Amino acid sequence: MSNYGNLQFLGDNSLTFEANQTHFSPKGNTTRFKVTSTNVNALIAYYNYIITYGATGVLWGTDRGEVRMLEVELPGLTASTTGVLTELFFDSWELLTNESTDSIFACPLIVGGTNPVLNYNDKVVLSRLARDGGTITSAVASCNADLTANLLTAPTATPGPYYGGVVSGTSVIFQVPGTLSPTDYYGGTAPGQLAKEIIKGQVEFESPTRILRHTSYCSAGATYNSSAAHEEQIYTTAQLLSEVGSGWTYNLPPRLYSKIAGLPVQSPAVQESPYYTWGWLKRFSREPVLANFMVEVSTEYELGLWSNLRYAIKS
Repeated sequence: MSNYGNLQFLGDNSLTFEANQTHFSPKGNTTRFKVTSTNVNALIAYYNYIITYGATGVLWGTDRGEVRMLEVELPGLTASTTGVLTELFFDSWELLTNESTDSIFACPLIVGGTNPVLNYNDKVVLSRLARDGGTITSAVASCNADLTANLLTAPTATPGPYYGGVVSGTSVIFQVPGTLSPTDYYGGTAPGQLAKEIIKGQVEFESPTRILRHTSYCSAGATYNSSAAHEEQIYTTAQLLSEVGSGWTYNLPPRLYSKIAGLPVQSPAVQESPYYTWGWLKRFSREPVLANFMVEVSTEYELGLWSNLRYAIKS
């Protein structure tokens, strides 16, 4: 060093690479290394090149000072590391709840199963009351008018999917809901209580759904978890567990496997059962890029009663 400041070197364009450091975590691998040169322009040229691969880091020496170095961090592995190490892939699994509400006429406890609270007659009349308002009498009259015009499927007077109607002459027509239901201590019926709630505007119920979220982490150059097979299709629980229970770096943990296998099945309204399937709808995957340019691949499977007219059933 002289009295006139730091001695500056033009140097040549050669780059010196120090040993790689491979960092690993549940978010995947990153590779770090240092590059030095006596020529800061050579470092700037390499900086412009390596940043196109998603690199982050620190460039020293843009002030033409003594320290001229580039500290680089790359997502994944470099060509010199490949063959020595295999990129680390990580899978995380979460069983979540999606809070939502739905119509009471989609509630399996009310309309599903072999002994629903509302039979076909009651469901049709009460849904008409919810749609049009008015009174039970006007709702029954409206349904029977549509029945005469062949706009509704007729109820039956004997047990079955369309049970609940009453014989009138040679036909079976709709009647006031709850007529066939047993009364409670106060002389009321469950359909009658639902009618009161509908008149008050209470036509929804809390209907949370379970979601299994699978998240993988990899570099942009990796093909791990890149399949789009069976998206927007309905899985049975057995099919889901088969897909998530093997073949991954980290398979679905036994705790979640056991919990999913034991979840109860829900049923749609009897007359709608051919058109709804209980299962897990596989959503489209999302692939946002993290701050270090690693890719976060996220896929969700949502459990519910899904329309098999709108979604294919996984074969």
